[in-house]
Amino acid sequence: MKITSIEITSNSNQGPGFLTDLRWIEDNYGFEGTFSYAGQFLNFEQYFSFFEDTLTGASLSIAAVLVVILFITASLSTTIVVALCVLLVDLYLLAVIFYWGLTFNSIVVVNICIAIGLSVDYSAHIAHTYMNVDAPKHLTKLSDIRKYKAGKALSQMGSSVFHGGFSTFLSIVALAPSKSYIFEVFFKCWFTIIFFGMANGFFLLPVIMSYVGTTTTMGEHNDSDNQTEESQPGDGK
Repeated sequence: MKITSIEITSNSNQGPGFLTDLRWIEDNYGFEGTFSYAGQFLNFEQYFSFFEDTLTGASLSIAAVLVVILFITASLSTTIVVALCVLLVDLYLLAVIFYWGLTFNSIVVVNICIAIGLSVDYSAHIAHTYMNVDAPKHLTKLSDIRKYKAGKALSQMGSSVFHGGFSTFLSIVALAPSKSYIFEVFFKCWFTIIFFGMANGFFLLPVIMSYVGTTTTMGEHNDSDNQTEESQPGDGK
């Protein structure tokens, strides 16, 4: 059976209200121990738990992102900035869903949770490169060091992130002319995720890192450890 956008919109807008009114009638005028049932009620029922399900799924996804990014970067400030960029993509997606005329249904909820895992790549790679950039010795101001590291991160990793986002876009552009509601939703949501995910990675993240990013590199601790070992007496050097 073909699912149309009109049918889904009608279910999401009228179904919960219909089921609420029906239950009120049953509670006040129905026979004890009886209830009404129809197969369509299952579609209406999901709209009563959307908020909790979406909040739970998104919270678990962002928690997993925080753990992974913190493990990779070993920097709490960088982890928070990357998580902010990822959460903003979800916020943008919710706004575009409204302006694109989509209703809040199970297909959209799946894409909202997917957006967190999909958009993290566009920011995490650039943030990780920022952490590994060594600033020149002649830069003494912290602001100059941050700006240099942000610019280098973009120049070194920007093309790879762009190629990854563009290849993902090419994989979903075939869904654009589709008349199936599910394919329409996936194209609109993924297009939004890719566009704003790359925008946050290329514009928002470097600007934030140039103001509050760390000025040390991930390799400095290893270098200092190696120098300590080389300077130990009795090593025959």
